[in-house]
Amino acid sequence: MIWDHLATLRGVRGGFLWWQITAQFLLPVAVGVAIWQVGFRIAIVGELIAGFSVLAGFLFGLVIFVFQLRLGMTTDPRVQTKTLLPTLVDQLFSNVLYAVLVSFALIAVTVAAAATEPHTELTVTPATTSGGQPTVEAGVALGLEPWVSGTVIGLAVHLLAVIGMCLSRTRRAYLELKR
Repeated sequence: MIWDHLATLRGVRGGFLWWQITAQFLLPVAVGVAIWQVGFRIAIVGELIAGFSVLAGFLFGLVIFVFQLRLGMTTDPRVQTKTLLPTLVDQLFSNVLYAVLVSFALIAVTVAAAATEPHTELTVTPATTSGGQPTVEAGVALGLEPWVSGTVIGLAVHLLAVIGMCLSRTRRAYLELKR
């Protein structure tokens, strides 16, 4: 899946799509490192896991749809005259499949990070009145470590760039069909 996706990072003439390589790989690394250096901590990990999971489910459904679309294209006489259209749909399939893989990796990293999220130590408040019981306050979540936050955000930016490429391929396939 990874090699299939990387193979789509070439244009029609065979040259690398440097703007896609920059958007999908260099930008996420730069954003992740910047988040880490600033010391930002993600605090809403549960909500991120839920959102990433829903997105992964939608992307998986899209994989099935693009697969069925490609099967239907083989018998459609309108497609036979469009030589670039099947190639674009094949590339779209590789891109969406890779997006599913990245979203599953993002969920796994975020769940692992949530499981090891640091908390403050428990604090014991002494009783204020005679005969009162001391209270124990639970620790408050501090959020993910900055390097983990940078990794999660970097992966999320990478996923968004891949989804952007999927949208671009869909538009290009539509324009090819309109010709």
